[in-house]
Amino acid sequence: MKKLFFNYDLTDITPSEHLVLGGFANRKGLSKEVHRRLTTRCVVMKQEEVIVCLIVNDLMDVDPGIIQFVKENIVKKTGIEIDSILITSIHTHSAPEMEFGRSEANDRYIKLVIDKISENAIRTITDKEGFKTAILKYGKSECDINIARRDIKPKDGGRSYRVGDPDGLRDEEVGILQLSDDSGNQKVTIFNYACHPVTLGYESNYISTDYPGKAREVVEEKEGGMALFVNGATGDLNPRDAHFTDPDNTDRVGERLGKAVISAKMTNGDDILDLKIIAKTIWVPFRDQVITKEHIAAEAKRKASDVTEFFTWQEMLDRWEKKVYEMIDKNEVKKAFPFKINIIKLGKTIIFFTQGELFVKYQLELKKRFPRYQVLCVAYVHGIGAYIPTADVFEKKGYEADQSYIYEVLPSPLSPMIEKIYLEGAVDAINELIR
Repeated sequence: MKKLFFNYDLTDITPSEHLVLGGFANRKGLSKEVHRRLTTRCVVMKQEEVIVCLIVNDLMDVDPGIIQFVKENIVKKTGIEIDSILITSIHTHSAPEMEFGRSEANDRYIKLVIDKISENAIRTITDKEGFKTAILKYGKSECDINIARRDIKPKDGGRSYRVGDPDGLRDEEVGILQLSDDSGNQKVTIFNYACHPVTLGYESNYISTDYPGKAREVVEEKEGGMALFVNGATGDLNPRDAHFTDPDNTDRVGERLGKAVISAKMTNGDDILDLKIIAKTIWVPFRDQVITKEHIAAEAKRKASDVTEFFTWQEMLDRWEKKVYEMIDKNEVKKAFPFKINIIKLGKTIIFFTQGELFVKYQLELKKRFPRYQVLCVAYVHGIGAYIPTADVFEKKGYEADQSYIYEVLPSPLSPMIEKIYLEGAVDAINELIR
């Protein structure tokens, strides 16, 4: 029987300066107090020649160029395959903006964080004595802190706003994997749940992990070792208690998720525990295939009258128009968006990693398509992507389909065919891995 080995470590990445925070275009001012410190967490699994390095950062969106640079640092120092490195974020909206040029302090922070993420991963990979033989356990539980969200656009022309939809689709399942050594002293608890970390809203200037940080603390107090939260298909899911300024509310929400994790009944893993990984790209066409400066100017003028939740909508449009012009001048405009995906098979578990903000319908569909496996969906991998909405969102002209591309600086909305294209690509890739 092939043995599975694992090692893990974490490093603090809390900023020491006041920075521009990511996640809310409406937020004013710089970061202030630290509610909960930020970390980069790494777990490495290896089995003979197969190695997987999973890095989870307490950040929001990260520029793909930064992610690529970190990966190249790790490859250079360790020699592992670049497709074996999976870097994701918990997607807290109370972390620094991770795009160069937002402020001098942010630029300094980004350079520091690149080094810290790289060093933590390199140390974990190269620490041969730190690797232990893994005993694997699986588990599931339920948690109801999430709720579907929808946009309300007033008939009087006021700003739209996002509310909870009690009848909307959601997934309450918490998926859990636990790796431990023979003694149980060395342990990693990976838990997967789908919910935007926005219990703290745009009026908050706290540095915070939002609810995942408290959830991890609850798990670590009970289980020991390191807890790793990986966010799921959160594109259309918010917390029921969202957009507060009081971090005590955040901790209450996180405690509920943490208690759901530690209450799960765990099952021992398989005798035959194979580790496999595959990397693919799903290309989704843009709606508009001919992108000229004239077209962009007309679109910017047309979109100016949109009803949105953003106080800064016109500023966002101006930024979008300017940056797409630059893309046209550099001949960088593509006809499709490449969503990078990776899939890990670990015994009876499939972990599906995707770039972008996946809608929960995809997560539920993948679980239904592969009932013999415990399926975990992990979003926000490989850096900034785009929303991956379902077909009905295009019909309703929802924010994620009809406005978010401005914020994400894409030359056009994605094709309404995305649901069919993306789901077929995901299913085909999983089937290729498990057959």
